Amino acid sequence: MMDLKMYKRPLAVLTATGDRVRVTPGVLSRFGTAFADSGINVYAVSTGEYSVSFYVDELDHERAKKALHGVVGQSAFISLAQSKDIGMLTITGQELIDSPGMLLRIVKPVSEAGINILSMSASFDSVILFVGWPDVRKAYEMIEKQFLKGL
Repeated sequence: MMDLKMYKRPLAVLTATGDRVRVTPGVLSRFGTAFADSGINVYAVSTGEYSVSFYVDELDHERAKKALHGVVGQSAFISLAQSKDIGMLTITGQELIDSPGMLLRIVKPVSEAGINILSMSASFDSVILFVGWPDVRKAYEMIEKQFLKGL
């Protein structure tokens, strides 16, 4: 059975960029320690070729930014970008493992509703979608309709 959840508060994302992200040992450990020392919960982490992004509760945004500035200044990172007003949806279930095309079936109705997916993270049995906060309820409803159709 698939489970769909919408985080009830807006998130912020902080993205550290630099040309040595993938080849710098201990990157996540340094950032994780800075967040832990500041009492900040990280809801998701996304990595790219030249960046690593951390999703935190928007209320923790300023403390998170301050915590990351200390790490960015002492590592392979050259800048820190931020964005706020982000909504988060999580979809979990065995069907993600056993059914080909599930990612398409999840994102297609969201896209067709004119909602931009800012970022997506997928693991073995779960998908996290990030959309603008004003669109999160509508995205939830679009995906929920897919559940009702036997997603």
